Amino acid sequence: MADSCHYHTSTDASWQCQPCRRHYCSECIPGARANYHGQGPDCPLCRVHLEYIGTSNSAKPFWQMGLFYFIYALKPGPLTVMALAAVGSLAVTSLGLLSIVALVAIVAVVSRYNLLVIEKLAGGQLEAPALTDALDGNGAVLLLKIIGMTLFAGFIGYKLVQITGSENVLQLYAITLSLLAPAAMIVLAVEHSLRSAINPIKLLHFTLIIGWPYWLLWLTTSVISAAPNYLIVIVADKLPGWLVPPFIAASTSYFYIVTSAIMGYICLSRQQKLGIVAELDDDENYLEENEFLRARAQAEAQIYMREGDFKAARQALVEGLRRFPNDEVLNERYYRLLLATQDQKALQELGPHILEKFVQINRPHKAAELYLATEPAPPLRKPEVRHALAQVLYQQHKYPLAAQLLNNLHKEPYPQLDAAYLLLAQVYMDGLNREDLAVKLLQFVRQKFPDSTLRPQIDTLWKVLNDTVRAH
Repeated sequence: MADSCHYHTSTDASWQCQPCRRHYCSECIPGARANYHGQGPDCPLCRVHLEYIGTSNSAKPFWQMGLFYFIYALKPGPLTVMALAAVGSLAVTSLGLLSIVALVAIVAVVSRYNLLVIEKLAGGQLEAPALTDALDGNGAVLLLKIIGMTLFAGFIGYKLVQITGSENVLQLYAITLSLLAPAAMIVLAVEHSLRSAINPIKLLHFTLIIGWPYWLLWLTTSVISAAPNYLIVIVADKLPGWLVPPFIAASTSYFYIVTSAIMGYICLSRQQKLGIVAELDDDENYLEENEFLRARAQAEAQIYMREGDFKAARQALVEGLRRFPNDEVLNERYYRLLLATQDQKALQELGPHILEKFVQINRPHKAAELYLATEPAPPLRKPEVRHALAQVLYQQHKYPLAAQLLNNLHKEPYPQLDAAYLLLAQVYMDGLNREDLAVKLLQFVRQKFPDSTLRPQIDTLWKVLNDTVRAH
């Protein structure tokens, strides 16, 4: 089961901090490795380097990914390897003495590619590597190590027969080799160490870490590895003779890549327990500097607030607001921090300025929400802020508060006073049942603003009020 983010429980974690025992998602740790100067992010709490677990944490059990492995082996990289094996099989038969050299070279490249598949999938790279990735000069070395593993296993078997003289012991040894073969290939692919790959204690420890799925892995890879033999029996007599060698080479390569993908994926699902360092290919998550700094300030402030470290949260928000004074999220979190800490002095002094910013960025509903959450209400002096909040409060049927904000607005120079007092008249009429005050207010507006662009609305409301008054 995937580990969830400690602060966003519905989201799978991408990073973990061992000392803090915290898991973080990409919202908590925004951006890509390059945003952190190539070193990767640190834990916001203890500043220890974080461990990436994104791909492995969301990995499904390997037995649920059946179709993935067979499609994986049909990607451009594996298809190139299959083509190389097929063409090589034809070339080998016509090169005479050079056949041995060509055969060894092809086997080295194909073996290197299969080990690379295990290594890359174990590290979290779900895309198949290109053939060129296997041409890194390690093919011959790894082939020699595979040969070394085979010779070592044969030598041990020979010695067992010499010592015991029992065929039963040899059969038991052969079964053990078969059971540990996938573990040996995985260890060689991941650690590149022949010593580790032939160390029985290391291999047994590996199987214990994987647990019972290892035996399912062994069974699956054994069946798939045998598939080319059955396939050849079926199609051999249906193909021209010259086509049989390339068919055998291509199909064998295909199924070996499938089994390598299975072995790599099971390591991915146990990545942390196996101590495999995850590969992080997250260029698509890279953020421009300002966007990254804004996202990081937002994330760290939220984490500190959730941890109850209000001092650190406030510092992070202040630093963020210095760079991005009009950022909506930073301003809201700062205001809510003041509410959470009940900093009445800051709410009275800074609250009006923050609410004004929300009005300026066309978020009056957010300003009204924060205004209603503040007790006592912050003093609002700017007419445009009072007007914007009153409009929202009127829509929310909070008529007394809307009227309170709009009263005596004519004492301040405000170019939209006609609109504000038209709204106040509607408040009096619709919410407070004070048609008398609404009439007086509209008389003032009609006299003060004879050329108002809102004159049609004013006249309509004036007519409705007069009809209402006469009806009463």
